[in-house]
Amino acid sequence: MCTRHRQSARGLWAGILLLVAATALAEAPVVAQSLEQRIAAIEQTNKTAPWQVSAALIEALGAERATLTDPLRFRVELVEARNLALGGNYVGGLALAESMLKREIAPDLRIRALTLAVNMTTNVADYPRAFQWLHEGLGLLDQTTTTQPRLLGMASYLYLRVGEERLALDYAQQALDVARAAGSVRDQCIALSDFAIALDEIGHTAQAESSSREQIETCGRAEDPVFVADGHKGVGKALLAQDLYAQAIPWLTDARKQFKSAGFTSGYLETGVLLAKALLHSDGPLGRARELLDEALPTFEAQQARDNIERTRLLLSEILERQGRSAEALQELRLAQAAHEYLDAVARERRLGFLQAQFDSEAKERRIADLQGERQLQAAEIAARSRSQWLQGLGLMCLILVAALLVSLLARTHSDRRRYRELSERDGLTGLYNHQSTLRLGRLLQARSRREHKPFTAIVADIDYFKQINDRFGHAAGDAVLRSLGQLLLEVFPAHAVVGRSGGEEFTMLIDASVDQARYLIEELRRRTTHLVMHDERLEYSLSYGLSAASESQSSLEEILRSADMALYEAKRSGRNRVIDAANLPMATRAESGLVVVGSGIQFGRHLSSRCLSEIQEAECVFVLTDGAAHAMIAELRPDLIDLRVHYAPGKDRRQTYREMDAAIMAEVRAGKRVCAVFYGHPGVFADVPHAVIRKAREAGFSARMEPGISSEACLYADLGIDPGRSGVQSIEATQFLLEDRQIDTRSLLLLWQVALTGDTACTRFHAEPEELERLVERLLLDYPADHEVILYEATRLPIEPFRADRLALRDLASARYEEYTTLVIPPCPQRHPDIAAQFLQSLRSVGK
Repeated sequence: MCTRHRQSARGLWAGILLLVAATALAEAPVVAQSLEQRIAAIEQTNKTAPWQVSAALIEALGAERATLTDPLRFRVELVEARNLALGGNYVGGLALAESMLKREIAPDLRIRALTLAVNMTTNVADYPRAFQWLHEGLGLLDQTTTTQPRLLGMASYLYLRVGEERLALDYAQQALDVARAAGSVRDQCIALSDFAIALDEIGHTAQAESSSREQIETCGRAEDPVFVADGHKGVGKALLAQDLYAQAIPWLTDARKQFKSAGFTSGYLETGVLLAKALLHSDGPLGRARELLDEALPTFEAQQARDNIERTRLLLSEILERQGRSAEALQELRLAQAAHEYLDAVARERRLGFLQAQFDSEAKERRIADLQGERQLQAAEIAARSRSQWLQGLGLMCLILVAALLVSLLARTHSDRRRYRELSERDGLTGLYNHQSTLRLGRLLQARSRREHKPFTAIVADIDYFKQINDRFGHAAGDAVLRSLGQLLLEVFPAHAVVGRSGGEEFTMLIDASVDQARYLIEELRRRTTHLVMHDERLEYSLSYGLSAASESQSSLEEILRSADMALYEAKRSGRNRVIDAANLPMATRAESGLVVVGSGIQFGRHLSSRCLSEIQEAECVFVLTDGAAHAMIAELRPDLIDLRVHYAPGKDRRQTYREMDAAIMAEVRAGKRVCAVFYGHPGVFADVPHAVIRKAREAGFSARMEPGISSEACLYADLGIDPGRSGVQSIEATQFLLEDRQIDTRSLLLLWQVALTGDTACTRFHAEPEELERLVERLLLDYPADHEVILYEATRLPIEPFRADRLALRDLASARYEEYTTLVIPPCPQRHPDIAAQFLQSLRSVGK
C-alpha cells in the first residue's frame, strides 16, 4: 500500500473512533438501566470490533464511571484488562486483573476474571500462578448456574502447555459440548478455537483443519474478528503441517489482514512467520519471506517470545542457506538453538510448576483437613473442661498427634525434594552416579586430593562378554547383573570415593588413594563378584579393569581417564578378566603418536561422547569428514582441522577419493604425530577409509584404534520404534543387494542403504537414477506385494528438526524423493516367490556375463 493510502486509512480509522466516542457521549443515560445497556454494548464491542473502539467507549463514560455499581465497574475493568492484553501490555493487564481478584464479587464475574487472568499468565509463562487461578476457577463451577465453556477451554490450553495431552483434549471437548448445548454463538466460537488448538498440538492436523473451518463460520456469526482471523490462521497452519504450502498462502494472507484490522499485533506477526514458511516451501519470493520475518523478529525479541524467535530464526537460516550465506545461516541456527534450549528449560519449569501446583493443592487439602480436625479437637476440649482430668489428658494427646502428623508431612516433603535431586544425579538402574555427575564430583575430589597432597587414582571397569549375557539370558538378566554390580561397588569402595556408571556396561571409580590401595579394592571386588542364578541357570560374569594414577605428565582428569581407558583396552585385548595398570603398558601402547578414529554420531552436539571429544582436543592433527553442522562445531574446537571433503570432485571415482584420504591420514601418522580422524555417524559402519587406515597404521607398527559412535541404523531403530531382535534384520548396501545373488528372508526386517546410489558400479555419482530405482523395485516385487508398505528414512542431524519417515507402497518407490543418505526400510512380510526370484537373479547374472 502506498504512503498516501496508508495515511488515508489512519485518518479514516481515527474518524471512526471519534465518531463512536461522540455518539456514546451524546447518548449518555440518566437511569441505571441505561448504564447497564451501555456497559453491555461496551462488552459486545470489545468482542466484535478492534479493542481501540471499546477503549474509546469506556473513556466516553467520563464522570459517570464513578456512579457505577460494583458489578458494573468490575465488568468495565474486565474489558480494560483484556484491551491491555490485546495491545501487548500483559504486565499492565495482569496487574489490573490481580487487583480485581482481591475484591469480593459474584461467582460468575469472578470466573470471567479468573479465565482472563489464566489466559494472560499463560502467555507470559507464569505457570504456577496460572494453575493456581485455574484450580480456583474450576472449583467455582458448581457455584454458578451459567455455562462456563471458556474456563474449560483455558484449562485445555494450559494442560497442553505442560504435556498433559489427554486431559487437555478432554477439557477442550467438554468446553465444546457445553458451548453447543447451552452457550452463546460466541461461546461456541471460542470453544471451537480451543478444540482446534488441542487437536493441532497433538498432531491431528486434518481434524484441526476441519474444526478451524467450522470456527470461521461460527465466529463470523458471533461477529468476533479476532477469532475469525484465528480460524483462518488455524486452517493455514493445518495445511502447512500437511505440506500443502501453496494452499496455505491465501488463508494466511487473509488471517494477517484480519488480525491487522482487529489491532491484534501478536496474531498479525505470528501469522506472518507462517506465511513466510509457506512462501519458502512453495518456491515463493525469498525477498517477501525475508520481509515478513524481519518485520516480526524485533517484536518477538522485545516480548522475549522464544518459541516465535526459534521459528523465525530457523526460517531465516534456511533463507540464508539458499542464498549461499552459510556463515550467517549457521549463526541464525545457533540463535535458534539457543531459543530452543531456553524453551526446553521453560518446558521443564512449566512441568515443575504444574507438579508444584498439584502438590500445593493436595497439601492445602491435607492442611484444611488437619485444621478441621484440630478445630474439632479444640471444641471437644472446651466442652470437656467440666469432665474429669483423664479426658483433658486425652485431648492433649490428640493435639500432640496432629503436631506429629504435620511434622511427618514436612519431613516427607523434604525427603521428596532430596530424592528428586538424587534422581537427577544418579543412574536409575544401578543407583550410581551418572556420567556427568561422575566427572563433576571427580574434579572436586581430585582438587581436594591436591590440596591435601594425597594420591589420586582412576579405575575404569567393563563387564566381559556382556552382550552374550543379554543374548543368552535376556535383557532382564543383564539389568540384574548391572544392579548387583552397582550394589557391590558401593559396598567395596569407601563412602568418599566417586563411583559412577559411564554408560552401558562400563563403570568409573575415582579415589584419593594410591595404585596399590586401588588394586586392593579391585581384588576385594573380584573376590565378591561371583555369580547370579537366572531361570535356574548359573550366570557367571567377570570384569576387566584399567587403572591410572595422577602424575606430573597427566594432571587433568580427562588425561587420567584416557590412560585408564587405554589400560582397559589392553586388558580386553589380552584376554579379559584382568587388571592392567597404565604405568605398566608397553611404550608402543603408551606412545603419544598413533591413530584413533572416532565417530561424530548423527547429531554431533548430542551423540559425541566425552572420550571422543577428548581425542579431538588432545590430538596433534585432526582430520574431519562429517556433515556441515558437525564440521562447523568441530572447527570451533580445532580451527586447524583438515577437511577430507576436498578430495571429492564431480564425476570422480569415489574409490580414488578414498585412497587419497588414506594417503593424507597415513602421511601424518608416519610423521610421528598423534592423529585423530573424525567420521560421520559410526566410523566403522558402511565406511571404507576408517578400516583401511587402521589396518595400514597397525601394519606400519603404530598404535591404532576405533571409538564407536551413534550410527544412522541406531537412530532408525529409536525413531521408528523397531526392535531388530523381534524378527531379525538383513542390512545390505542397495547396489550390492541388486547385483549379487542375495536371498531375502521376508519374515525379517530388510534395510537397504544408499538407495540413491543404486546401480552406481562406477562410484561416480551422488544422485538417484530413475532407471536403476525401477530395476530395484522390479527385484523387490519378486518377494513382496506391490502394495506392501515401505519406509524412506533419514535421521535428523539437528535436534530441532524432525527425522524423515515417509511411508509409501513398494510400487511407488521409483517416483519418491531421495538424498544420498536415504535408507529404505522394508518391514517383514511372510509372502515370498522363490522360483520367480531365482529366475530374476539368473537373468541378472546373464546380463553381467
